[in-house]
Amino acid sequence: MNPWTKKYIPKFTREIIGQEASIIKIKQSLNLKKPFLIHGPTGTGKTTAAIALSKELGLEIFEVNASDTRNKEGIQNLLGSSMQQQSLFSKGKLILVDDIDALSGTKDRGGLGAIEELITKPKHLTFLTCIDPWEDKFSKLRKKCILIEFQSLKRDSIINHLKKICEEEKVNYTEKDLQEIAKLSKGDLRAAINDLQAFSITKTISTEDKSERDKEEDLIFCLRKILKSKKWNETINIFDKTNEDLNECMLWLDENLPKEYSSEDLKKAYEKLSRADVFQGRIRRWQYWRYLVYINILITSGIAISKKETNPETPEYTRTSRILKLWMAKVRNAKKKSISEKIATVTHTSKHRALKDTYPYLRKILQNPEVIKELELDEEEIEWLRK
Repeated sequence: MNPWTKKYIPKFTREIIGQEASIIKIKQSLNLKKPFLIHGPTGTGKTTAAIALSKELGLEIFEVNASDTRNKEGIQNLLGSSMQQQSLFSKGKLILVDDIDALSGTKDRGGLGAIEELITKPKHLTFLTCIDPWEDKFSKLRKKCILIEFQSLKRDSIINHLKKICEEEKVNYTEKDLQEIAKLSKGDLRAAINDLQAFSITKTISTEDKSERDKEEDLIFCLRKILKSKKWNETINIFDKTNEDLNECMLWLDENLPKEYSSEDLKKAYEKLSRADVFQGRIRRWQYWRYLVYINILITSGIAISKKETNPETPEYTRTSRILKLWMAKVRNAKKKSISEKIATVTHTSKHRALKDTYPYLRKILQNPEVIKELELDEEEIEWLRK
């Protein structure tokens, strides 16, 4: 299934909705020969604008996500030569450094400092993106860049865009349905389009009885952010958006991780989830509630950045089946234990021995009517033995 976020990505800056004034400001400032720092909430078109502008200007684009490498050496290796070399295939380059929120402002990592040095005298048009440029660590960077704000999209703008997609995909909808999706997106167009595609699998959007599903939808929204994004800043503390218990969040992740990750990515993600479970155990034993910080980081951003590539498919997320499996196992063991206790009474042995030694050998014999009568097995126990 082709993700609609890619299918309907704007190819030109004029197609980017809700940011017309910001696009004009960028184009008017191109002759200043300074880097651009585009900032604003996720899903508002920051990265898309840079890519679309590169096409309009006939520039070769070199894109790097800052969350992929955060130290000085990594940044210099990735960007150093590209920012100095001329383009081979076009009249110039556009350097895009996405998600610089992930970079540390401390000297031990040095990633942010490396970027500050590289953009001092840029040879190519340079764009940086972040959510909040007013953090202290960006104080030097702000002085070297032209700041362009991309605002959170208005609900009406999102609804109108979703209508166009519905018409193109021949999806039936109601105004109420689109309003619910736009509300859930919280100004993030990318999230709204993902939700629209998920809701409209049957070609008819249905958000009926949403009041009963609010918590589940909020949780699915959070899961999608974690499992689809590779950006640290987009996912950290994302579960704050839902009222679900932390245990429930971890169970949902455990159930749905294999649908999005595979191979080494899945292994790394489960390592993060496992470490979070260890911290949760320490909280239960020692009441060290400060470990909650580590748990939240591990099960959100930790899992998000465990993958090399995002799965292009849009699988359906489902509630965990582990609780049901545990309950079924408990029921099975309860029947087994009950029968073993009756064996112990009749054979004058311990319950432990009846369960571990006698029961496995006597299971076939236990189906004999006379034995059943002797042990006084009830109907449920008899039915269980016959399965």
